[in-house]
Amino acid sequence: MPPFAADLDAEAVAALLPRGPRLPLVAGARASFGHRGSVPVTLIRPSPALLALHTACVDALEDGGAHIADQRHIRSGYRPHASDQRSAALAPGAHVSLSELAIVEGTPGSRRRVATRIPLS
Repeated sequence: MPPFAADLDAEAVAALLPRGPRLPLVAGARASFGHRGSVPVTLIRPSPALLALHTACVDALEDGGAHIADQRHIRSGYRPHASDQRSAALAPGAHVSLSELAIVEGTPGSRRRVATRIPLS
């Protein structure tokens, strides 16, 4: 999800989101996102289950009053990906499992932090 604003704390946002089974995912090609392509990522091959989860999360957040300012990266504009971390990156072709959703808090220019996690069964 792109950043969104909500008059809810992280636990209340988490309560809005759908629960479901873990999703098997396959890593696709490498790409660069963000301003001037400065964020290295590995794309995730979209699956019907992943796209349905994304749409359900968007719908739940908007129904709960959240405002997603940047509509370009949701629904038909959604490009599932895994951002590289300092010590690792997802390799193209890797098979992984989406086991949780995370609510990440932060404001522009600040350090982000995981506020809560929602396990998928």
